[in-house]
Amino acid sequence: MQIIIANSAGFCFGVQNAVKKAEDVALKGERAVTLGPIIHNRQVIENLKSKGVDVAEDISDIDEQCKVIIRSHGISKEDYDKLVALNSDIVDATCPYVKNIHKIVQENYVLGYKIIIIGDKDHPEVKGVNGWCENSAIIINSLDDANCIQKNFEKICVVAQTTFNEEKWQEIVCSLIKISKEILIFNTICSATQVRQQEAKELSRKVDAMIVIGGKESSNTRKLYDICKENCFLTFFVETADELDINALKNVKSIGITAGASTPDDVIKEVVNKINNINNEQKINVKKEKKKVDKQNMIKNELNEMDEYFNGYEEVYEDSVVSGTVLLVNDKEVFFDIGYKSDAVLPVEEASNFPVNLKEKFKVGDTVKLQVIKMNDGEGNVLVSRKPLEKQEFIDKLYEYKENGQYIDVTVTKENKGGLECQYGDVKAFMPISQVGLAKDEDIKAYIGKKLSVKVIDVKERKNTVELVVSRRDLLKQEREKRSKEFFERVKEGEIFKGTVKSMIDAGAFINIGDVDVFVPVSEISWKRIKTPKDVLNENDTVELIIIKVNADEKKVTGSIKRAGKEPWQEFIEKYKAEDVIDVKIVRFAEFGAFAEIIPGVDGLIHISNLSDRRINKPQDAVKIGQIVKAKIIGIDLESKRVSLSLKDVESV
Repeated sequence: MQIIIANSAGFCFGVQNAVKKAEDVALKGERAVTLGPIIHNRQVIENLKSKGVDVAEDISDIDEQCKVIIRSHGISKEDYDKLVALNSDIVDATCPYVKNIHKIVQENYVLGYKIIIIGDKDHPEVKGVNGWCENSAIIINSLDDANCIQKNFEKICVVAQTTFNEEKWQEIVCSLIKISKEILIFNTICSATQVRQQEAKELSRKVDAMIVIGGKESSNTRKLYDICKENCFLTFFVETADELDINALKNVKSIGITAGASTPDDVIKEVVNKINNINNEQKINVKKEKKKVDKQNMIKNELNEMDEYFNGYEEVYEDSVVSGTVLLVNDKEVFFDIGYKSDAVLPVEEASNFPVNLKEKFKVGDTVKLQVIKMNDGEGNVLVSRKPLEKQEFIDKLYEYKENGQYIDVTVTKENKGGLECQYGDVKAFMPISQVGLAKDEDIKAYIGKKLSVKVIDVKERKNTVELVVSRRDLLKQEREKRSKEFFERVKEGEIFKGTVKSMIDAGAFINIGDVDVFVPVSEISWKRIKTPKDVLNENDTVELIIIKVNADEKKVTGSIKRAGKEPWQEFIEKYKAEDVIDVKIVRFAEFGAFAEIIPGVDGLIHISNLSDRRINKPQDAVKIGQIVKAKIIGIDLESKRVSLSLKDVESV
């Protein structure tokens, strides 16, 4: 008998992450509950209960002093807000794939899209997703459901339950195109689910019997069973080894095993062990037959095959993941103790997806995760590889970076219409132009070839590759906020800065001096009378200003342009004296005379009696606004800062 176990059987990343978070809480001895079963597996839930992590079916059942663990399926926005309002200590164990669906649904619902969820309306994941569009989504689970939708919508947004059947998804999506003018389609089926379902389909087609292991309430396990049942008549759905009918398997030559995403490795091993008991019985029967039948060579071959697959430790089988302790390292291979009858060998070509020096990477005594690729390398050793694990570990690390908001360094390779193409090791990354954080008039091409610190905002897994979407906008914002804080901690009134005119309003101008904008009231822009800042300033002008007021609490600072230079009156008295004849500009009239600008900020009065030798009725009879005339300084009042001018005294000279 041959046993073939699907590569992806057992915990997926999201489930593993959720269980680990719950176990971490349990290890700390804290009182905690999960809001609903954390995953669909009775054994895991009972194990957590034994460690002090109970299950609360409703928020009303939660003690305020209890830590709350959000299940891997996620919850609605309403429930999340309730927990926040209760000041609950929240541990969010929602699967990252599910959280991504929450984000998609919330963003597009706000934009006016009708949300359609393809999945099981009674599943907790679907209920949670629906809660991010105010429970207004249309939920469909079959082609018949889709065909029952009568109304045409202006625009719709379609998402899927992460564990939905890939073939059914494609069929249903095609039928939805006719009901809307605009349709956004997000295939949110978890990539691990797609791989698991495809493996189950292929495996069930080539074995005599198929065993699907998982919780009876698990949606993804039920779908695996349906897929296997279509291809293999002898398919069994069991939750534990106790449910497996051994008698039904005694005459089969090959057994395939797969397991749902919520199935622990221990449960899978128990099923394998139970099947091994059949093989042990078969081995005894063969030995008895050996005495009766003269087919020694054939029996010897059968025994060798059984020994190779089943003897030793049951957890070591082709495609299984094992822990190995480094025994010996040379330039071409590494030998490990994996707790099996034979040691494992890791050739240099299987050690990494990248060029590697074995002696630098592996040290005697190190413990390393390995994947079995062959039970016998031809020399009696188990052949193992790091490549598939390294790839998944790397992808898991990328999701961790995204989840934790951790920054990575990428190199910008080129520009395209939408933003910047970057490289993170061998992984391609894209930075949308909206996430670059370009300053005004900054040339995006200047970033090509530069290394930038960025945040991972999305991980896109393809069939054989992974790509990142990255952003540096938040980092720039944090840096600006840090510099702004430092500015307000050190800035003092009376300091002088150079800045650029950023914008203007009637009340004043905003001058950028780096990471802070200084407001300059219109009265502080010029010594001469102006109505608006635009009378004397233009955007992007470079000006000098002096700080006249700082409000650190409100992060506001006020400045003055006019006070940064010499006061006009001081300039006047240093430059002119009584009896000087100077050029002045007529700027305004009064009944008793005309005012003329001597220098910006200093006006002099030409009394009507001093405007002309002849008698005039009003100032306009002698001069015009804007006219440049020669005038004589006939009086300077230093105390009141007033100047008297005369035109007739000049004419008489």
